Amino acid sequence: MNADILTNPGEVWQWIVARPWLGFIAAAAIVAAVFGHDRLLAWRHQRYAAGARWLTIAAPPEVTPESAPAFWTTLVGVLTPSVWRRRVYGIPHVGWEYTWTGRALTIRVWVPGTVPPGAVEAAVRAAWPAATLTTADAAAPIPSRVGEQVGGAHWPQSTDALPLRTEHDADPLRALLSAGAEVRHREHAVVQILARPATARRVRAARRAAATSATHPHGRPDVAARAVSGIARLAIEPVLWILEVFTPGPSRPRTPAHAGTAARSADRDPVATADARTVVDKAVRVPHYEIAVRFAVAADADKSPPDKQRAKQIRERLVGLRHTIASAAAAYTGPNRLRRMKMPAPVATVAGRRLRRGFLATVPELAALAALPQDLAVPGLDRARAKAVPAPVAVPSGGRGVKVIGRSQIGHHSVGLNVTDARQHIHVVGKTGVGKSTLLLNMILGDIRAGRGTVVIDPRGDLVTDILDRLPASYAKKIVIIDPDQENPGCFNPLDDNGDPHLAVDNLVGIFAKIFQGQWGPRMDDTMRVACLTLMRHAKPTLSLVPSLLQDKEFRARFTHGLNDPDGLGGFWVWYDGINEQFRGQVIAPVLARLRAFLLRDFVKNVIGQAHSSFDMGKILDGGVLLCRLPKGILGEETSRILGSLIVARVWQAAIARASIPEDQRKDATMFVDECQNFLTLPGSVGDMLAEARGFRLGLVLAHQDLAQLPKDVAAAVSANARSKLYFNVDPADARELSRHTKPELDEHDLAHLDVYTAAARLLVGNRELPAFTFTTNPPAEIVGEATAIRQEVAAAHSRDTEEPPMERLARTAMKRRMEARER
Repeated sequence: MNADILTNPGEVWQWIVARPWLGFIAAAAIVAAVFGHDRLLAWRHQRYAAGARWLTIAAPPEVTPESAPAFWTTLVGVLTPSVWRRRVYGIPHVGWEYTWTGRALTIRVWVPGTVPPGAVEAAVRAAWPAATLTTADAAAPIPSRVGEQVGGAHWPQSTDALPLRTEHDADPLRALLSAGAEVRHREHAVVQILARPATARRVRAARRAAATSATHPHGRPDVAARAVSGIARLAIEPVLWILEVFTPGPSRPRTPAHAGTAARSADRDPVATADARTVVDKAVRVPHYEIAVRFAVAADADKSPPDKQRAKQIRERLVGLRHTIASAAAAYTGPNRLRRMKMPAPVATVAGRRLRRGFLATVPELAALAALPQDLAVPGLDRARAKAVPAPVAVPSGGRGVKVIGRSQIGHHSVGLNVTDARQHIHVVGKTGVGKSTLLLNMILGDIRAGRGTVVIDPRGDLVTDILDRLPASYAKKIVIIDPDQENPGCFNPLDDNGDPHLAVDNLVGIFAKIFQGQWGPRMDDTMRVACLTLMRHAKPTLSLVPSLLQDKEFRARFTHGLNDPDGLGGFWVWYDGINEQFRGQVIAPVLARLRAFLLRDFVKNVIGQAHSSFDMGKILDGGVLLCRLPKGILGEETSRILGSLIVARVWQAAIARASIPEDQRKDATMFVDECQNFLTLPGSVGDMLAEARGFRLGLVLAHQDLAQLPKDVAAAVSANARSKLYFNVDPADARELSRHTKPELDEHDLAHLDVYTAAARLLVGNRELPAFTFTTNPPAEIVGEATAIRQEVAAAHSRDTEEPPMERLARTAMKRRMEARER
């Protein structure tokens, strides 16, 4: 039989007809192959859908036409698997989606779960560095529970060997985005482009089509034409074979290739030549994608009772909207164009994101369909507020001796600052509610847990409360709390000289002079200074004794006895006692008015009215914790400023006292000052203090809202001496000034458009200022819930002696004596 088949091919058909069971086997094989192929595709798509994610892209203010082609070119390498993986698992596809919910437009990329995390994200950031990227679990672009829905798909009108239009004078997405702007409240719309790298087989088919364009100038013949041609060829082939066997010459005329080409060229018209050229251009332009374009429009289910008229109106509205969106594809009409096709169950289809067979497209064609808008003003689109910038490699990411500040926006790895570099201070600026407190909270908790000395000055009150909520009770032994709500708050005496009475008085008087600078004059300064120095010549002086010293002669005599220096304290008191009572009242009234306003509050008297401090500030800097909660809403702004400034002065005195300790034995400490403009009131230059503090291993973290809060000299000192900068969202005027520290990586637009909990950092690492980058703050630590236990233990540790100090008794007696004298 085999020999008969070879010598007489005409009997093949008779041999097959004689064995009808072969037809059943062939049919079963075809059904099994089709079913198996369908199950393979379904299994592959299940793998893609499992763990799929959504990348939401916020377009930057400026988008260049070259960005989208760069993205899709890079994605070819990301999505193309090895040969054996392609044969088993197929080539994964991604989905580019324009989604409208009401008027809001969102651009997302659907990424299958089989694509490694970070790969597509890196391609997006490489193409659009200034875009903001957010990753979330994938969901349906339109909720499944909607009412009316319509949709469709786009497919090339001619063979996909002919290209779409890719050269545009304006943004090719303009028509689509304008159509999407017609979506109303309770309506949804999505345009979805699914794309995967084309297989080598599809590309070879395109190149064959290009090769045959010489005989078929408008592309390869369609399926029907090719089928007819194939049937005719099968019918004629046996006749040609017989003629070749029994005739002496060849039955098929052999025409030279160049002659055929010349004849065909002579018959071709100019339009056909142009079309053939575009086919060839598309075939040779690599890489290629296989894509599908779908769209759907839906309205939320109507909760009112069924109404046929209302349903008809909604249906007509959605059909019109679908037509408007579909018509936007006319922008891509060129040698080929996209025609609209019906698509059943549009909402479920776009939610499934299943790509069986698409049409061939080059990267420029795909980039014209799936890209970020180039127009600056796009209806409903929320653009990226600031570009994300990666952290330099030299920025430490954690470990001992590192203060972690958050996570880099690109790479999401931890970023921080070496403790040694933090000695040169940190400047934190940002509007209210942008994340400054969260950053400070995490940094403070990190220092406390690392055993570093920590001082916190909080003029609002929430920061200290949040710190206590997140500390276990085991830390209570090292904590001191100054808080109006704290029983037995920590107390300190501003007139406790700590070895240098003049420094203590300079700080005290300087604080009052700066806070009341509009009313503070030389005479007030002189009176306050002399009074404090006079009290400090005796044991256990307190600030609350100043009024009695200035008002009661008999009380004053106990302190001025023995003063015989005519050019110093003695000379002042001789002059003071020699003036008449009316003039004396004019001298002391301004001082007493401001001092009394401060001392009238019981909390203030409990904190600074004690003869002895309940804690050693030097020990605080060596590893303790001082939490100062000074809410302006409770204490008043001036009282909060004075008390906080006195604490800053006390910390500075303790830092200076470290001069007697070898530098390598000084422990690192940090003072966190929120709303720092209220407390940088020490006499002398703030710049000098910041420069000297580094040598005493005291680092300052200075936080505030805007530059206008700082006096010019203080702002200049902080700008020059706080070497590490952390900038949250600021107003445009401040952004212009602060961008001098962050350019060229981040400009004023970026600083003025940073998202919440996102900041720009320009850090000092290894005594070298690194380029600026962006980071996000870590979320606050979990609440431990032992704040009450901490407060109770701190209150017990700072209980006071109920016996009144002798000097206070003398002052009280003097006051009673003055009152009795007035009554007489």
